[in-house]
Amino acid sequence: MPTPMQWTLRLLAKIEEQRRYAKPYEARYRNEYVLPFIANEYREVYGTAVDQVLPSLRPPQTGIAAIGIDALAERMTVLGGTSDDPQVARRIEAAWEDNDLDVMHREATREALIKARSFASLHRSTDGARAIVGIESPEQMAVHRQAAPPYDVDASLKIGVDEWTGKQIGLLRLDGVDIDLVEGRDVVRDPDGSDVQSRWVIATNRPNNGVTETRLVGVPVAEFASRPRLLAEPISEIEPITTFVDLADLIEGLMVFAGHFGAVPIRYATGITVPRDPNDKTKPLLGADGKPMISFKPRADHFWADTNPDAKFGQLTPAVLDSFVTWADHASARIRAQTSIASTYYSLDLKSHMSAELLKTDEAPMVRRVLSMGRDGAFNQSWRRVMRYILMIEDPSSTARVRPRWADPETRVEAQATDSFQKVVAQGVGPRFAAEKILGWSPEEAQRAIEEGTAVKAAAAAAGDPALDRMADKLLNATSPVPATDALA
Repeated sequence: MPTPMQWTLRLLAKIEEQRRYAKPYEARYRNEYVLPFIANEYREVYGTAVDQVLPSLRPPQTGIAAIGIDALAERMTVLGGTSDDPQVARRIEAAWEDNDLDVMHREATREALIKARSFASLHRSTDGARAIVGIESPEQMAVHRQAAPPYDVDASLKIGVDEWTGKQIGLLRLDGVDIDLVEGRDVVRDPDGSDVQSRWVIATNRPNNGVTETRLVGVPVAEFASRPRLLAEPISEIEPITTFVDLADLIEGLMVFAGHFGAVPIRYATGITVPRDPNDKTKPLLGADGKPMISFKPRADHFWADTNPDAKFGQLTPAVLDSFVTWADHASARIRAQTSIASTYYSLDLKSHMSAELLKTDEAPMVRRVLSMGRDGAFNQSWRRVMRYILMIEDPSSTARVRPRWADPETRVEAQATDSFQKVVAQGVGPRFAAEKILGWSPEEAQRAIEEGTAVKAAAAAAGDPALDRMADKLLNATSPVPATDALA
């Protein structure tokens, strides 16, 4: 069994490897990466003097990598958790809201899509009654998995900086125990007798001398990855499209040059002998007015030259920017082919010309991919594991099964969802089940709508009021969660 120091060194190396891997993809997602070729060209054309006015001058960047990542993260929305046991379902929903996971679950998804993985680390609250869930970046955390089923995490390390002392600190989590670490100035031998040495030691000045029992079986950490493999490591969603992302930026940069230098007529002359400056042969000889001794007026009606009979004059063909637009569309098309992102994310003007059926067809590959990663894939497994850990902390005796509630990844207008709901209810499907599956309601919301509708129906029967009766039918059908006063109006 490895010692805490051995685990620390192994996981530190893994964190460093994850940082190196994530750095180029994080830069492209944040639109901070500039192609060296275009950067050099811009500096050569515009000169370093521009730094005095605009130090952050950069070539145009498309930010096209972020579009695909945000589109996938937007569609993989988790609404919370549920269970066949109503009490457990309420407990999971409360923990979901208390830990702000309605917001932070998107960050877990986004980090995993950009950097190949992210983590959720669970802890007990101070009173021991609640589960605390933290979303962690792979640039600060690494885990080790068991080599055999169920492949649970058996060690994790989170590192950071103590803002009071400025020292590097860490939290090593092993089976049933949390160990606080601190990085010292001197390299010391492993106190547990192994042959490794490190500056990382147990922070004995922390409570319990830095070692705390979690009273949990295993390590309550879940790893999120977009495409887990049995042998190969998961990869960033930007990795397969990196060259096309750079191509799109290259085209934008070259289009600026073409528009700046080639969209207007450029006249030229060859065969003219130009006197050179005797002190610098790379420059023409200047006259008293500061202009070259021999030149020509490019916009004049005629030109003159010396006695060279081979002197020629001409005009360059102005640049046609349409070709750059074509190549930019080609680059985005290749990205769409790799990522299955709908075209409307890259060409917003198309939405006004798309019918509902065409929009659904355009998004079908994206919806299938989102489902394969989310509701039917690795993210669903990871969130289910998080919810099991929450239940393990808050209700250890419970054996109920828990599962995530996923939002519908398709683009739906309200009328379409309502129409689908009414059709399946008319075919005999229960309104509560249909409200959960089609409208995305939680079981509690559907139950409240039915209870309110039943109460209003009884009141309508007693009062003989047809308006109340219609409102009750609306509530019982659960087509819209509106207050009674709004429905009556």
